[in-house]
Amino acid sequence: QNIKRQIGEVQGTTEETTQEINEISAVINRVNEIVATISSSVAEQSSATGEIASNISQASQGLIEVNENVNQISAVAGTITQDVSTVSSASVEISESSNEVNSSAEALHQLARHLSDIVNSFKVK
Repeated sequence: QNIKRQIGEVQGTTEETTQEINEISAVINRVNEIVATISSSVAEQSSATGEIASNISQASQGLIEVNENVNQISAVAGTITQDVSTVSSASVEISESSNEVNSSAEALHQLARHLSDIVNSFKVK
């Protein structure tokens, strides 16, 4: 009877142990699923981080190009300013020359009138 009881106890303990092992296996399986999910999430995050880095690099290159264009525009604007100044100076010179031509034309007109008067005074009437 004692042996029967001991066998019963061993069988009971074995059943409990088997049940606990099954529960531990279930927990391990759940942990494996969680680890797989985390691993997948890390891979997605890594991919997204790579895309973000690529976008930042492209944006940086775009900013470099914009800065170069702004520098070129600035240089062109400086050249245009110099050209406008040159044209303005030339315009002033042309205006002054035009005034001189007008003055000379007026003086010539007066001289022609005076000569005409002198010639008219020598005409026989």
